[in-house]
Amino acid sequence: MKANKGVVAILLAVTFVVTGCATNSGNSAITDPNNIAAIQPGKTTTKEVESMLGRPSNVELAESGEQVWTYQSIQTSAMASIPFLNMMGRNGTENTLTIRFTKKGVVKAMGRGQNKL
Repeated sequence: MKANKGVVAILLAVTFVVTGCATNSGNSAITDPNNIAAIQPGKTTTKEVESMLGRPSNVELAESGEQVWTYQSIQTSAMASIPFLNMMGRNGTENTLTIRFTKKGVVKAMGRGQNKL
C-alpha cells in the first residue's frame, strides 16, 4: 500500500509541475497595454517603436516606400506538449501587433490580433 501512495504522490507532483509551466516565445512586450498606448499614429517614429518593443519579427517594404512591422508573441501551456492532454482543448494564445509607417518613418496605423491555439 505504501508503494501505491508513493506512486500517486509522484504523479500528483509531476502533474502540478507540468501544468504550472508555460512557454513564451516571441515578443511579450506587445502584450503590455502601456507599450501599446505609448505608440501614437502621426507621432511615434520607427526608432521609438524599436526602443520600446525591440526588433520586429517581420518587416515588409511596400512599393510606396512605407514599412510594415509585425511583432508576434506566443504563450503555450505545458499541456500543449503532452500528446493526449493537448487534444483536450486550446492550450495557447498567439498575439500579433502590426504597425505601418509612413515613408518618413512615423507610425501611420497599427492593428492587434489574438488567436487561441
